Amino acid sequence: MSTAAQVSPSRFTVVDSNLGCAFAGLSFRSPRLGPEWELLERFLNAPLFDVPAGCEAVVFREPRLVSGFPDLVIVIWDKKKTAQWHPARGALTREDVRVAHYVYHKGPCTDEHLIAIFTTSVGKSIERLDAAGVLKTGGSRWQLRPLANVFAARQIIAVEAKISEWKVGLEQAVLNTWFASASYMLVPNVPNRSSLLERAKALGIGIWTEDHAPVKPERAQRLPRSYASWLFNEWAWRASAGIG
Repeated sequence: MSTAAQVSPSRFTVVDSNLGCAFAGLSFRSPRLGPEWELLERFLNAPLFDVPAGCEAVVFREPRLVSGFPDLVIVIWDKKKTAQWHPARGALTREDVRVAHYVYHKGPCTDEHLIAIFTTSVGKSIERLDAAGVLKTGGSRWQLRPLANVFAARQIIAVEAKISEWKVGLEQAVLNTWFASASYMLVPNVPNRSSLLERAKALGIGIWTEDHAPVKPERAQRLPRSYASWLFNEWAWRASAGIG
């Protein structure tokens, strides 16, 4: 990518259990030391992803999702888009984010429709999303403001590290596609005559190794893919802005 520069360890922020973040329901699994942890440490000291000019990167280490704990989630986001975000956005909850994604996916919704889906408590979420400049009214319906103005994440990259048990790793990597624009397995090497590369390609999963050129998924998935994509959008901004 001509406008991108290779990332050095100083060019991204790592967010993990050591920081004690709790915004919008963000929590982490406790560190599990071992060969896969060491593989991830080497990756973070010599990262294989690029950050386009004008963007920043935040790396989440084993964040808790309803689907489990991906080893790493790399959020590359456009800092310019957040310059005008209202401070009230820092108060959004996980449920507020779920409501925002629903309106994005469904289209303009009436109060009655949202209450039927989320119960009467959705009223507070609507108030916060309105104050934060995420939703707006259009007649009697709530609608998302232009996506380009409220969603800053350009890439959300999930990484699963495996020393062995690659079948399990591929299954986990596929699971991560529910929120990520690209999902990778990180392995130390690919043995001769291994079917890993072919199987990963068939599943739309990329492969990063320490001894092989990166193999990217054939196509990136459009964002946001789910409300978890929105969560990472919020978490990356808050982590970088020191909002918690």
